[in-house]
Amino acid sequence: MHSRRPSLRRSLLSSVALAAVTLTTGTLLSQAPPVTPEQPKVDDATMQVTLFAQEPLVQQPIGMTITKDGKLLVIQSNTHFPPKGFTGPKTDRILWLQDKDGDGKAEKADVFFEGTVMTMDIATAPDGAIYVATRDEILRLRDDDGDGKPEKVDRKLVFLDTTGRYPHNGLSGLAFDGKGGLYFGMGENLGAAYTLIGADGVKHSDQGEGGNVFHINLDGGKLHRVANGFWNPFGMCMDTDGNVFATDNDPDSRPPNRLHHIIEGGDYGYKFRYGRSGLHPFVAWNGELPGTLPMLAGTGEAACDVIYYAPSPTKEFRGLPAPWHGQLLVASWVDHTVEAYTLPDREHAYEPAKKKVLIHGGQDFRPVAFAVAADGSIYLSDWVKRDYELHGYGRVWRISAKDAHELAAPLAAKSGITWKQEQLSKILDKKKVTPLEAADWLNDANPWRFSTAVTRLGRDTDLLWIMKDTRLSYPRQRQGLLLAIQQDAARTNAEPIVPPQKFLEDEDPTVQLLALKWISDIRFAPARSAVEKYLANPELTPALFYGGITALSRIDSAEVKEADLVKTLKQRITDPATPARLKRTALEILPDRERQLLAKELEPLLSEGDATFQEWVTHVLGTLRDNNREPLLRKLAFDEKRPSPVRVAALMYLTLTDADKPALDAIKTDGDKALARAKEIAAPNYLPATPPATRPPLQDVEGWEKYLAKVPGKPDLANGRTVFLSPRQGGCAMCHRAEGLGNVAGPNLSTIGSAKTSNYILESLLQPNRSVAPQFECYVLTTADGQTRTVFQLAERGNFHTYIGLDGHAFEVQIEDIVKRDHFPLSIMPEGLVAKLTDEEVRDLVAWLRERK
Repeated sequence: MHSRRPSLRRSLLSSVALAAVTLTTGTLLSQAPPVTPEQPKVDDATMQVTLFAQEPLVQQPIGMTITKDGKLLVIQSNTHFPPKGFTGPKTDRILWLQDKDGDGKAEKADVFFEGTVMTMDIATAPDGAIYVATRDEILRLRDDDGDGKPEKVDRKLVFLDTTGRYPHNGLSGLAFDGKGGLYFGMGENLGAAYTLIGADGVKHSDQGEGGNVFHINLDGGKLHRVANGFWNPFGMCMDTDGNVFATDNDPDSRPPNRLHHIIEGGDYGYKFRYGRSGLHPFVAWNGELPGTLPMLAGTGEAACDVIYYAPSPTKEFRGLPAPWHGQLLVASWVDHTVEAYTLPDREHAYEPAKKKVLIHGGQDFRPVAFAVAADGSIYLSDWVKRDYELHGYGRVWRISAKDAHELAAPLAAKSGITWKQEQLSKILDKKKVTPLEAADWLNDANPWRFSTAVTRLGRDTDLLWIMKDTRLSYPRQRQGLLLAIQQDAARTNAEPIVPPQKFLEDEDPTVQLLALKWISDIRFAPARSAVEKYLANPELTPALFYGGITALSRIDSAEVKEADLVKTLKQRITDPATPARLKRTALEILPDRERQLLAKELEPLLSEGDATFQEWVTHVLGTLRDNNREPLLRKLAFDEKRPSPVRVAALMYLTLTDADKPALDAIKTDGDKALARAKEIAAPNYLPATPPATRPPLQDVEGWEKYLAKVPGKPDLANGRTVFLSPRQGGCAMCHRAEGLGNVAGPNLSTIGSAKTSNYILESLLQPNRSVAPQFECYVLTTADGQTRTVFQLAERGNFHTYIGLDGHAFEVQIEDIVKRDHFPLSIMPEGLVAKLTDEEVRDLVAWLRERK
């Protein structure tokens, strides 16, 4: 579930009430009469999904566990946004659901424990103790005599001291390591300052760094942060080889949710201090920044619990069949699904996991947490309703085999993740590292090995003193050195071996960006004058300019929100005294500019600067969500005094009808090839020409290279750019960005010519589905109005999703109007894109992309 609503205040409980109360009749919320639920469907003919319990016996279920002696314990939330006038229990309950007559349905729910608030997760330790995570606390319950009442309660094994009060972005996600330790997750806490306190007094304090994964011993001691850079690691688990995994909810404008392999010292990219949208250049969502790690897979929306399915041998096995063993199962709350992820094998150890859907349900199927029984069957909690407020509904389902059989031995095979972890451990655990070896590590393009090397070097101050004076020829090495020195300074709480502003002198722009981020992260006031001097450079890229502004703002202010940075940028854009070059820079980095800007704010810019600047602004105008853009585009398109490139750009985005034909016909092209083509394509009856039959098959990339080489004339790069930007031609800018134009939903293609081979660019155009990164896959979306569309998610804001369809048009959907959303592992980029382009346009587009360096 997502952190979307304002935080609530609550009072701390002064005592814990223990009881054994049987709930057999009556509801806690009168508006929730029991209903016949729609049966979720399982994509395996040998399996079945049956209803084990429902309201009023259980309501608002969240976490689940099965005890050593087989009790099914379920958290019933009574404190997660109680509605006005709520008269139910003031604290949460842990219910023991019981099937007394053996008919497969629970008839009885005893209160095993109550007295906590905002309770998120529950797990059974190897020694049989029950650990519970609330928003602010991890506690331990012991029911050694098995009577359904804990005799001993150990409070505050871990305590979160903070003003943050949003229910589900504090502590959660419990996973035992099998070696006397416990991993747990902590959400982004809406950026509030916090101190996490272990039972032995060890503390960890921070603010705005995003979510974290921590580790403690089973008594709450030796608190240690393992990894950071999450939004909300809501669910955690461990496989049989000790590898740790977590689900992660997403910030507003950076879908999808993520599934992670957790490693020591890992930075997974998200920093709340740089805004909820996740679009700041200091933020990464899939390893875009050096030192950050990519996701293991993109998951369904509102990813909650995750388990590694590896049931133990038993005579009466009723679990999933062999193909599902060794898979990660994830509950997707918004998508109404249980997803299964096949971990990569050794040969593909660093590649993403592959996703399948195991269970899919209707609109009132909101899966949250799993519990695996001794017979291998899986219990699944179901929140039921989209509402975050308490509503009185609740379900517990059982996923089981239709027929029992013996499971003689474990079936889960060792995955490539284990081999990957072994390789990383060799780096992390190496006692003596030479400068030459360290330099070699830091030049590794693999993000996992690079990250681990940075973590290892960040623990070795003496080595870093040597490394700082070592000539490092490659930018990646200097990036790694900066990150290691930053980690060392944070670890020792001492002055950095090299001050961050020194790295602003490096010739590599990525080193400069990381230096600005470091200065901003710690509000390093001694670097202020250096940053001011740095910002005076007229050749700064938009990302570096934005990074510099952010660093200065954080040095000067106690709290800087994304909205404050947006306000500063808009002031620069609308200020007549700001040079056109800086206005373009501000427009390039303005987050979510399609929504942030109005047509009237851009209109003055269309009379400033030169024709190149005005044409660029016209493209920005064409992508705005403001309906007033259309009249302004018309003025530009039909004004003969405007420069031809401006008119061409305006015609790209106009929606013309037959009534506009006279005005369109009146446009004089006078031999202007670009304007003539724009006029032709803008016509309401325009249809692309049928492609030549002599074209090679789309699978024959080499054949296409030879075919395009024979197209008469030389490549026209300006025409290639037009094809990229035009919604009616290539339509590439609907998802991709280059030259600061287009959408940020897909991969940024500004430097694709230097990052990818020539063949890769052409292959991606011809076969877009051949290699699709997990965050760029599509969905088949069914909405309440009866429409079913293939879509790509652009963003999420509050209660709305923004998608783009196969027609290239963006649209919004309220989350509650989503009936079904099925994962579709293909690109939104159509396979037959080149069919609507001429040979010259295909050639020119490829040539233009190859020049983006």
